[in-house]
Amino acid sequence: MKKRGIEQEMLGWILIGLAVLVILVVAVVILQGKGSSYIEYIKQLFRFK
Repeated sequence: MKKRGIEQEMLGWILIGLAVLVILVVAVVILQGKGSSYIEYIKQLFRFK
């Protein structure tokens, strides 16, 4: 009898990967409007007078 499915150890890594992917997508969506202001702030920090 052949077993079909995903090994439990592999399933854990897949779930961790999906969770990280979801967190990254949510972070990009939230910061999409604020991202340009953060980039300008960082540019001003490194600007020499």
